[in-house]
Amino acid sequence: PVGGGKDSIVTLTLLSDMRQDSYCYVMNSRGATDDSALTAGYRPDQILGIRRTLDQNMLDLNRQGYLNGHTPFSALVAFSGVLMAVLYGKEYVVLSNESSANESTVQGSSVNHQYSKSFQFEEDFDRYVKAYIGCPVRYFSLLRPWSEFQIAAYFSGLKQFHPIFRSCNAGSKTNSWCGKCAKCLFVALILTPFLDDSAITEIFGREILEDESLVPILRELCGETPEKPFECVGSREEISATMVLGIARRKQNGQPLPALLRYFMTTQAFEAAQQSPARYFDYYQQENLLPEAFAQRMQAETKALKERFARDF
Repeated sequence: PVGGGKDSIVTLTLLSDMRQDSYCYVMNSRGATDDSALTAGYRPDQILGIRRTLDQNMLDLNRQGYLNGHTPFSALVAFSGVLMAVLYGKEYVVLSNESSANESTVQGSSVNHQYSKSFQFEEDFDRYVKAYIGCPVRYFSLLRPWSEFQIAAYFSGLKQFHPIFRSCNAGSKTNSWCGKCAKCLFVALILTPFLDDSAITEIFGREILEDESLVPILRELCGETPEKPFECVGSREEISATMVLGIARRKQNGQPLPALLRYFMTTQAFEAAQQSPARYFDYYQQENLLPEAFAQRMQAETKALKERFARDF
């Protein structure tokens, strides 16, 4: 499955040697999804697209003022992805969900906005497929061993994808970044250790790190509030760690700090994140469903990623 964000792009790149025998599966195609697949070297006939539509009754209820419930988009991708794999004779459905998706959205509870991206769902779905569908398709996330920190580090070197990737839900229908939501701010912050402010500004089309109106969202992202945004974002600790490293990098290079990083330095989260912020380069989540060959590949990539950034951090 390809969503057009940095995670699925990293998976496409990590598995580039398997491209000839693989397909990109896209639900509700938009510019970023197709552009990601094509830039990764896939042919148009290797992009399998389907469309999800809403029941007219639901739209009628919306017009009457009823609230929407959460759509478990990743769960829809899971079931339909297995169906596509069976139809096209493929053995694997390879997801791009990282270990950070396991963190609860509300502190002290198991409420998780990203449940259908979590390892718990991955295990449950794997058991369901084996017990009730009875097909040999393996469903797993290649990036489960990694954190968002490692994904951002790897993605920072994929310059050809920087102009085309999109992760903003608010701008999904227009294939754009809104630059005002938690998802946009998270992506900007997670890239701060690896990209200069000018490169981040070029991605979003605005100086997002200078926007002080985003301070309340920043507080939610780094754990200064009991709840973090109900968006698919990284863990509180790794977001804080990336900002600590981003601040250190700018100071080392004699660059001024943008407003949001200056604000972060006044928070308790900044103080708490001082100890070994680069530890995420050593991270490898053992709770995963990777087949052995894929696990060996990811272990090697983890080591290579750490060595690549050893001089910087």
